[in-house]
Amino acid sequence: MRYLLIIHLLFISFITKAQKADVVIGNSYYKEGDYDKAEEAYQKALIKKKDPVVQYNLGNTFYKKENTKEAIKSFEEAVETTTDPELKSKALYNKGVLLHKNNQLKEAIEVYKQALRISPDDDEIRKNLQLALRAQKKQEPQKNKEQKPKPKPEKEKKEQPKPQEQKQQQSRITRKQAEQYLKAMEQKEKELQEKMQKKVGVPSQPEKDW
Repeated sequence: MRYLLIIHLLFISFITKAQKADVVIGNSYYKEGDYDKAEEAYQKALIKKKDPVVQYNLGNTFYKKENTKEAIKSFEEAVETTTDPELKSKALYNKGVLLHKNNQLKEAIEVYKQALRISPDDDEIRKNLQLALRAQKKQEPQKNKEQKPKPKPEKEKKEQPKPQEQKQQQSRITRKQAEQYLKAMEQKEKELQEKMQKKVGVPSQPEKDW
């Protein structure tokens, strides 16, 4: 199906009665495949007088030179300035093909639609439009896949205390046990002192001298 993405490369040789020698020369160079000289001749003709046909031919020349940006610009100029439906349709079609080849599918589809409104019986435009729509449809699942947020993991069970937390807990328990131990020791010491006092007795006061 790739053969459908073919641009209308044949230059349009008919122009108004005000046709200049530069246009004739440009067409001659285009036929010979000397696109640099053809571009130069068309540019000279456009400086003297703006003409959508010459602009269209210049777009094809840029296309042959693989200058896509300038080719699209020239076809846009032809579309904006012409009153001829056939020329406008061809210029739109060529612009659509360049956008299509550049993978600018959304833009290409819109341009193909514009061309098809002018030339509804043009099978080439219709087929290219279908190709662009299919390509866009294939791209959508991939884009959705890339943009789809990753599912958040389920909340895990309560984690066991970290070593540091365990250490802190152990420290708290040890401190409590130490307090209890000290209290027990103090109580034992008190009891021991009381026993000793009972056994030895309380010392009596010395007798007074007379």
